Amino acid sequence: MLPEEFREDFADVIDHHKIPEDIALIVKSADVVCGYIKAIEEIAAGNHEFEKAKKNIEKSLEKYQTEELQYFMKVFLPSFSLSFDEISRPL
Repeated sequence: MLPEEFREDFADVIDHHKIPEDIALIVKSADVVCGYIKAIEEIAAGNHEFEKAKKNIEKSLEKYQTEELQYFMKVFLPSFSLSFDEISRPL
């Protein structure tokens, strides 16, 4: 649906066949992490329908274990289950 005049300029980032494998892995793992964060936030908000999705996504994340993903999961992921008061509390 991209206008014709932009297709050539964006082809390298839109056509997944043109994206290097290492970059595609990062993008896919980021996509899976986004789904995982959504599940965590929904469960924290009391929507327990996402518990099964969270477990399924955890299994998917095993396929994308990279140093970058492990770092993100260790350093940043815990904050997604914090309340607003916990996030805004001074260090």
